[in-house]
Amino acid sequence: MFDVLDDTIAAVSSPPGYGLRGIVRVSGPQAIAIAAVMFSDDEAGPLAERRGSCRYPGQIHLEPHATVPGELYLFRAPRSYTRQDVVEFHTLSSPPVLAMLLERIYEQGARGAEPGEFTARAFFNGALSLDEAESVGALIRARSDAQLRSAHALRNHAPARTAQVWSEQLAEVVALVEADIDFAEEPIEFITPGELIARLKTLRAELDALLCSADSVERFEVLPTVLLVGPANAGKSSLMNALSGVERAICSAVEGTTRDVLTAPLALPAMDCLLADGAGLNRTDDELLLLAQSMTRETAARVDLLCLVLDISREVPGDVFEILRHHPEKRAVIAANKTDLLGADVVGARIKRMVATASFPVIGTSAISGTGTTELRRAIQAQLGEDRGGAEDRSILLGTRQRNALRAASDALDRAITHSRAIDSTIERADLIAFDLREALEALAAVCGQVSTEDLLTQVFSRFCIGK
Repeated sequence: MFDVLDDTIAAVSSPPGYGLRGIVRVSGPQAIAIAAVMFSDDEAGPLAERRGSCRYPGQIHLEPHATVPGELYLFRAPRSYTRQDVVEFHTLSSPPVLAMLLERIYEQGARGAEPGEFTARAFFNGALSLDEAESVGALIRARSDAQLRSAHALRNHAPARTAQVWSEQLAEVVALVEADIDFAEEPIEFITPGELIARLKTLRAELDALLCSADSVERFEVLPTVLLVGPANAGKSSLMNALSGVERAICSAVEGTTRDVLTAPLALPAMDCLLADGAGLNRTDDELLLLAQSMTRETAARVDLLCLVLDISREVPGDVFEILRHHPEKRAVIAANKTDLLGADVVGARIKRMVATASFPVIGTSAISGTGTTELRRAIQAQLGEDRGGAEDRSILLGTRQRNALRAASDALDRAITHSRAIDSTIERADLIAFDLREALEALAAVCGQVSTEDLLTQVFSRFCIGK
């Protein structure tokens, strides 16, 4: 991906499958020439002489005698996403049509783009910083509001700006240490070990404080998990199917039909999560069921939220809240299920008693009729929102790359401090101290996105999809 940046690449840039609009993007020196062969309209003048940043409606030629209606978006270098000439063919989102279009573009001299190659060209051509390129990838992968906010937070450059300030402070210290080396013959000490230690300790403390206080970007990229727990036959499997819209779990009046922990995606009003269903937690001598219950309890310790499902048509067992008491740190909601088996007055009275007993929201639900499922989704989202927070509430978010670079800088500063404590004059170990400080500077430059290895860039851009 990084060896050749001046050829012409092409890829489908719209989501897979059928839809209202399909997009094929082309970037490189031959992009406009390829478009001129494959696109025609009623505008006067050749395409090569037309204004950029414009939309041109017309016909796209898939074969010499086969055309489809479409639009051509023309972007001239350097005022484009990649800072190269870019054209986009917009037409019907039909996989066969887009495949024919792409094949014809290849015949004109373009090659297929690799994952993330359009954004990689934007980075190498100076249109995006590494932080911004990473935020594009996070935006593509986002599946919830929190993930979207996290992706936008990557673009605020707060870690990079802070690291830049530290780099300037550290560069001044490096200059003083290296001046001691350059003027070793002179009776001058530009910075004493005590002064050096004090300045480096202050800088390291600020750096370590950021590492401790900043939240992880990756935390928002992982979908939260909600586990349905409760007694057997409370309707957990039926409720899972009703909430997720997927017939994921077997529903039966026979107890113990759920043995493994099953999962299904759950769309909430403003985010997505994973919904899990485990074995009922009834007393049993069945060895296989005991193993299934053990798996459910282990899963309960790892999830973000517990949803206790109870059969409201029965008397609630006294130990039914045991699973919640075992995890007092967990957020939880209670689904009082099977409300369709009772009258409204009885349901209201029993839910009122549950609310008085439990310290969590109680929602009356019916997996059969769908009653209360919307309210349960809202309650789950409210609890997850409180538990996980939002990216906009975090002053600084750090990605793995930035966190590793900051740790490397902290370690280098620690080594320089250790050398400084063992000497009476800076010149005694000035070369070693300068070497460590240079390593710290390089690590801070990596935080800013100014220093990047090919392995690091491959790791960043390989997570993109093709066409981005």
